Amino acid sequence: MLRHLPVVWTLLVFATASPAADTQDIYKWTDDQGEVQYTQFPPPGRPAEILHGVRPPDESTESAGNDLQKQLEAVEQQNDKQQQETRDADQRAEIQKIRKKNCEAAHQNVINLNRGGNVRYMGADGKVMRLTEEERQKRIDEANQQIKENCNP
Repeated sequence: MLRHLPVVWTLLVFATASPAADTQDIYKWTDDQGEVQYTQFPPPGRPAEILHGVRPPDESTESAGNDLQKQLEAVEQQNDKQQQETRDADQRAEIQKIRKKNCEAAHQNVINLNRGGNVRYMGADGKVMRLTEEERQKRIDEANQQIKENCNP
């Protein structure tokens, strides 16, 4: 009996390593939506075709890794898109804030320029100057243009 033991072990190893050992019965059936389904167990109350000796699908680690990489890239793209949308919204809010300030300043300029009398302004060099009627009207027109550009939504 002991001298047959190596032969028995060899046969056992070959039997478990054979392709038939990796196979199983699969049930093919159609669900309520007309989709073909494949399962390890028969569906309750439905006819199913038995596919004998089918090997389960091999999913290599490389293809699984590729799938995970694609999913990761999709998530990163979605995050990048959301971050860009947030930056764009922040930028639009900042522009609106600046436009509101410009609108208020332009309205105040029109009020000051329409008071009449001698209108004095301080120049960029710090000197006070008086505006001629032509210069005053030009500044009123510029302020009205600023109102058009900044006060309308």
